[in-house]
Amino acid sequence: MFVAIYYAAIFLTPANVRNATHAIGALGLRIADCVRVARGVATQTALILGAVTFAWAPSLGQTAQSAIQNPQSAIRAALPQDVVELRREGNEALYNMDYATARAKFEEIKKRIPQHPAGDLYVATVIWLEHLNKSRRLQTSLYKNESSFYAGADKAKEESEGDAVDPGVDRAFRDRMAQAKTKALALVARNKNDADAQYFLGAYYGVMAGYEASTARKFYSAMRNGSRSVDAHEKTLKLDPNYYDAYLSVGMYDYIVGSLPFMYKAFAAIAGVRGNKQRGITRLKGVVEKEAATADDARVMLLAIYQNEKRYEDALALLDQLSAKYPRSYLIKLERAYTLVSLKRANDAFAAFEDLLKDPSATPAVDLVHYQYAEALALNKEYKRAAEHFLEAPKSKGADANLATLALLRAAQIYDLAGQRNDAVAQYKAVLARPNVYDTREQAEKGLKHPFKEKEKGNGD
Repeated sequence: MFVAIYYAAIFLTPANVRNATHAIGALGLRIADCVRVARGVATQTALILGAVTFAWAPSLGQTAQSAIQNPQSAIRAALPQDVVELRREGNEALYNMDYATARAKFEEIKKRIPQHPAGDLYVATVIWLEHLNKSRRLQTSLYKNESSFYAGADKAKEESEGDAVDPGVDRAFRDRMAQAKTKALALVARNKNDADAQYFLGAYYGVMAGYEASTARKFYSAMRNGSRSVDAHEKTLKLDPNYYDAYLSVGMYDYIVGSLPFMYKAFAAIAGVRGNKQRGITRLKGVVEKEAATADDARVMLLAIYQNEKRYEDALALLDQLSAKYPRSYLIKLERAYTLVSLKRANDAFAAFEDLLKDPSATPAVDLVHYQYAEALALNKEYKRAAEHFLEAPKSKGADANLATLALLRAAQIYDLAGQRNDAVAQYKAVLARPNVYDTREQAEKGLKHPFKEKEKGNGD
């Protein structure tokens, strides 16, 4: 569900124009920056978007009782009703960032239908999102800055791209996903005209694409897997036009391709790739209106679209809905506070950030709260306070090392904007004394040569 990144990166990479991969891949990353889908509500938005979006399939036809009476029915693609309830409970826990409960619910699914890909797929999603949460890769501003998270992606080679990932996390995730793939392919082989089977196969590819893009930063792999995910969900809709959960991926596809500049849209059309912004929005709204299993994920996608379209009041309304439903998600509260800044409601926004600093649910990620608060202050040109909060991030208990480096770099840049050159130089040097994160070393070296200017910051809104 790292929908923004991998959708944007994959949709312009059809097999018949493989020789254009480099150019299209670079464009895709810029689209991701433009569309800002990954800038959504962190776990519940940019990422749950990808994992939950493709992982949750509706319960169609099969009941718990039928599964008990006929054990073979347990390996059919449609989920038993008791499993649907477990999925709902696990989904709610995941949105509330209760990873232990989510994992327990999904492990139970695997026990009840061991030959179905759902259990493995959902547990893999928990492994992925919990890792991203711990590593602060769920922060809302990370993925909208092409010059940081996407650094070097346009020049990367398929055989050598990517970051090192914690071996334990990577192995646990890929082991679960390998099992899910085997089982999903078996469902399709058993009956390729089963809409549920096609949907779960698309779910596997979608989650795989999201992980490769967000965790491993392997954008070529994300392109391939994301393309396969869309193909499978298009097949789902051909088999059952009322399979509303599948409209989630297809609707986002429509919006992103429909948002391309004319020149690139024309190039995409030659390759058979077409989209329509309004149709994409309408399809996502349909998922919400039908209250499909992925309705909240559709709300998250619409939230990202509204932000991209500068429809901030609509975005705020969705955030209020999500916050009320998932009160333990500090990340949704963070995004709401940041949206208030976009609405020029600075005092309300800053009050919301102050509340978050006192919120026990946000204690595990107070470094992220300081970082986002600082970005909001910087947008309001309150540079002194912004620098203070950027510097607080590395001091926070349990601060993530990578986020700390990014915070020091931003503090240096903010000091330059405030005309405090000596302080800026000191922070640039502090960044250079730490391991490189994306392109922090390059930016710090540049900052030492001449003062940072606002137009150079690649994540401006």
